[in-house]
Order: sequence, then C-alpha cells, then structure tokens
Amino acid sequence: MCDPITRRGFLGSSLGGFFGFALARKWDWVFAQEAAGKAKRCIVLWMNGGPSQIDTFDPKPGKETGGMFSAIDTAVPGVRIGEHLPEIARRMKSLSIVRSMTSTEGEHVRAQYMLHTGFEFVESFPRPSMGAVISHETPPRKFPRYVTIGASGFGPAALGSDHAPFTINRADEALRILRNLEKRRDRLKWMQELDHEFNEDHPSGLVEKRQSLVGKIEALLDTDFVRALDLSKEPEAVRKRYGTQQFGQGCLLARRLVEAGVNFVEVRQDGWDTHQNNFAGVERLCGQIDRPWGALMDDLSSKGLLDETLVIWMGEFGRTPQVNRNQGRDHYPRVFSAVIGGGGIAGGRVIGETNALGTEITKRPVPVPDLFATIYDRFGIPADKKFPNPFGARMMATEEGKVVRELIG
Repeated sequence: MCDPITRRGFLGSSLGGFFGFALARKWDWVFAQEAAGKAKRCIVLWMNGGPSQIDTFDPKPGKETGGMFSAIDTAVPGVRIGEHLPEIARRMKSLSIVRSMTSTEGEHVRAQYMLHTGFEFVESFPRPSMGAVISHETPPRKFPRYVTIGASGFGPAALGSDHAPFTINRADEALRILRNLEKRRDRLKWMQELDHEFNEDHPSGLVEKRQSLVGKIEALLDTDFVRALDLSKEPEAVRKRYGTQQFGQGCLLARRLVEAGVNFVEVRQDGWDTHQNNFAGVERLCGQIDRPWGALMDDLSSKGLLDETLVIWMGEFGRTPQVNRNQGRDHYPRVFSAVIGGGGIAGGRVIGETNALGTEITKRPVPVPDLFATIYDRFGIPADKKFPNPFGARMMATEEGKVVRELIG
C-alpha cells in the first residue's frame, strides 16, 4: 500500500535536484530547436580560476618569464604550444588560438561574469550569459537548450527563467532523478488532476504555470536528452578515451548532449588559480584536460558535428608572466589566451601576438566583447542585436563587440 502523499511532499521527495529547485521558484522552460547560422551548437570548456597562458598556448621557452616548461610543435607548422598538451597539439588544424585576449577585470567573480556575459558587472543592470542568449535565439524543443556540467552557470537576467541553465553535477545522478520520475508518471498525472480541482475553486495563474511545467517535465522524459545522460551506453573503448575523471566524463556527456540536440553546454574544470606551485598545478590540470578534449574533437568530427559545433576553451583571465615567490603566477587580465574551433571557425590560425616576455600585446588585441561578437556571429546573432530589459529600454547582445574576421573560415 502506498504511503499518503501531499502535493508539497511529492514535489519535495520525488522531483528533487534541479526539478525541486525549479518548481520551488515557479520556473518554466521553453526548449530549443536549431538556430540559423553556421553554428548550431556550442561547447565551452571553462577553466575556472584563470589558466596560465604562458604555460599553455603562448609559451615563452628560454625567457625569464617562461618558467620550466618547454614548447612542442603542433600539426600546424610554426605553431607551438605548451609541452603538456600533446593531444591538442596533434589536433591544432581544427583549432585556432587567440593569444591577444584582454580584459579590464582581474577579480575572480567579476571576471567570471565578464567572460560569461561579455559585459563588466553592474549590479543594477544584470546581463544574460552567453548560454542564455543562444537559448533565447533558438526555437523550442522538449528538452533544455542551455546546460552546465559541474557548475551552476550564469543566468538569463532579463531574458527570463525560460533561458536559465539546466545544471548537471553528475550524469548518473541526473539520470536517476529522471528515471525515478518515469516510474512516477501516475503521480505526475495525479498532481495535475489535484491542481485542476484546486484551480477551479481558487483560480490562479501560478497553478496554471506549475501545470505547464509538470507537463514539460513529463514530455522531457521521452526525449533523447534523458538517453544522453546514460554514459554506460557508450562503448568501453570510447569511455576509456575520455577517461574516468570528472572533466573527461563531462566532455563525453557534452558530446552526447549536443548530439541529442542541446544547443549550449559548458563543462567546468576547477583548479586553475595557481598562485602557488603553478607548474605542478598546470602539469596536473593539462593532464586532466588534454586527452578528453582531444577525444571530444575527434568524436565531433567523426560524427559530422564539428562543422556546426563551436568548441571554446577559456577562463576568466590569464596569469602573470612573472613567477612569484611561491612559484606561482597571479591574476593577469591584461593578456590571456582563448582557443576556439568548429562551427565555421578556421582552424590552425594564431590571432594576435605578445612580446618576448608575454607582458604586453604587440599585435591585434581582442577585447572580450569581440570574442562574444564572433561567437554570436557564428549563430547568426548580430553583435548589436537588442533585447528587452525590465526598465523598458533595450540592451545589446555585446558591448559594441566586433567580429574577429581572421577567425572565420
């Protein structure tokens, strides 16, 4: 015999996780089809904490700022990167490096905000994240179009909760929640019936909104999104290529999600705030991202997805060329690197240059809004497109960003 259950108890015990959080806040979703433009999907590999550009994609071997690492050749003649990224070096024909990224924000939270929205943080005027903008510009499906893996993600601001991120900490946990819901379809229907009876006596738009959300959850259960969460369906050889660590599993999940039709996925890798023991930290972190990133590029290519899927590697800023007394590198927004490929981006190119010590940009600075303008351009979103905000004014997609034409294939 089943235990008695209330509507509130059902929401708390059965939905849990993201769904409980969403319903508690009366969220609603609209989910996406493909957008117009060369790119239809985007995967951001987010290096949280700010990776050292000198020890990854702008090496300075033999210079006083170069540190202890050497540079290695890549598949592109004349392009060299840090020695601890050999798998990415082999795939450099599919990726381009921007060595002249520059920003005004050197504090973590503000810089993370800027590299997720393209704008400086202004408390009274929140901006939507890149994932929310792409979500807003893609037509509906029955599953999320904006997913974050390993982090809560940045929100939609005035674009509304329809475009908030769907957060997954672990694929198996999310799959368990959804399969638990599948077994309780009768309870979902029962809750809708209770809501219908309640609404007849107490008319309320909130009840209708909750019914709509429950209906969308039920529709989600029959989609490829749920099946994409089951990483055990991948052949063992494929799972081995991505590895068992969290970032590798996140890359595999990201590939499965975009293959299922999700438009924007961010995979987060923590640990790049290397104020101390920078070289040991960078070697370890590169070892964690190199093979999974390479596997992701290979799979997107072999499945015919790379031409329409942007892959972006970046963090909130770079690290100081000078090594501090703790063998670390500190925050350095003046100069940093980003790597981008797929989705109509030309591979094998290097945009911008820094001086011999890596302290200054000497050629083709790329401000953060320009990177955003380039990404949006690949989705067919004009950099000056205007969106409504709560104050009745209109806000632009970027802060006067200009497309980096050298990146366009």
